[in-house]
Amino acid sequence: MESEASMSLMDHAVAGMPVDSLFICDAHTHMGPYFNFLVREEGSPAAMVRMMDRLGIDASIVSPHLAIVGDYRMGNQHVYEAAEQFPGRIIPFVVVNPNYPRAEVEAEVAHWHEHGGIVAFKFHSSLHGTDCLNEGYAPAYEYANEHSLAILSHAWNGEGGAIKVVGKLAERYPNVQFVNAHSASGWPVIEASIALAESCDRVWLDLTGSRLVYRGVERMVARVGAHRILWGTDSPFIDPRPGLGRLLCAELSDDDKRSILGLNAKELYRLT
Repeated sequence: MESEASMSLMDHAVAGMPVDSLFICDAHTHMGPYFNFLVREEGSPAAMVRMMDRLGIDASIVSPHLAIVGDYRMGNQHVYEAAEQFPGRIIPFVVVNPNYPRAEVEAEVAHWHEHGGIVAFKFHSSLHGTDCLNEGYAPAYEYANEHSLAILSHAWNGEGGAIKVVGKLAERYPNVQFVNAHSASGWPVIEASIALAESCDRVWLDLTGSRLVYRGVERMVARVGAHRILWGTDSPFIDPRPGLGRLLCAELSDDDKRSILGLNAKELYRLT
């Protein structure tokens, strides 16, 4: 039998074997029930960690469904409680809703700065009925800029399209890193995402989704480089196993796979 040390990452995937020496971070997950999808076991933190253990996933960065579609403050509270329950495994995104008064959003940011620390922010402007240039997001942009943090956005939408939106934001907030979610969801999205990353060296591409096409990630790596691509799954409402298998079996070097699966997230989000 081939020794584990001589096996490639694809060999491990085909054999159904986690790789103990590989740091894996699912850099785009949610938590809890969601009105729009069936979520097994209501997406509880314990259920998520059990799946992570089965797949060898070390950490998941989480924005609860409640935070992005309902009560963002209660959703943030839930994910920080989950992080206390599973330290180092569940890592919170802070979600803000730009439709609320600035003072309230500022207070939410200040609260988590003092009571848990902020790793990054998650925006979902479409579910908030707005775009990423909404001034209601300013407290999060300002905090992220001051602390050189990343913001994961479902889309960098706004007048003029993503390249113009990110261009404006990058000029206004020179220390923010912009993570573009769902960058591999079909060829038109892949090409647009690559163009966005080529327009700004502070744009990172997120593989989250269920429509990663054949050779799509290979094209992204060839154009952008593996060092600005992050693996994510939308777990728990999307099963993380297919996404992990697609990347482990991609026609990439193991070094590139290691970067995408966790080392890039470790650097970007300053994980220990």
